[in-house]
Amino acid sequence: MMVHLYDYAVPAADPAAGVPSLRDALAGVDSEDRKALLGGLFKTERMPGTMERLSTLVTDLDASFADLLTLLDNAARGRRFVAIDEAKAILDRCLPASAVAGTHDWDVARLHEPYGDGTYHGKLLKRTRKQLRSVGSREALTTPFLLRREWGR
Repeated sequence: MMVHLYDYAVPAADPAAGVPSLRDALAGVDSEDRKALLGGLFKTERMPGTMERLSTLVTDLDASFADLLTLLDNAARGRRFVAIDEAKAILDRCLPASAVAGTHDWDVARLHEPYGDGTYHGKLLKRTRKQLRSVGSREALTTPFLLRREWGR
């Protein structure tokens, strides 16, 4: 199954140029949007077939979101990350279209393909294994594994 990804390159905040501070722009979003951002933002791909969430997730939604805002703070320098559709819809409300540096597709099934040494892509990083343990569908990708029970649907 393919998931469409959006590569973001958010420059440093400059109100004159129309680039807002992400920390300020996202501070007032509701809990559903917070869940979508926490579940839909990833680090740029370090090795083929792996996706690592941008922030470490804990059971406290507010604490996780505060950590995410710290990582997204573009007051002093630009930020780079990857978003899926659910998170992009929220980011589109506060960022100009020029913040998207490119798009590409990612095959969820690649997590289950054998790697060169017999291991699997999804088992290369401990955090990836925990957070994307049973990814076989889009729903499994967008629902953070660690918080599935606590957050509910």
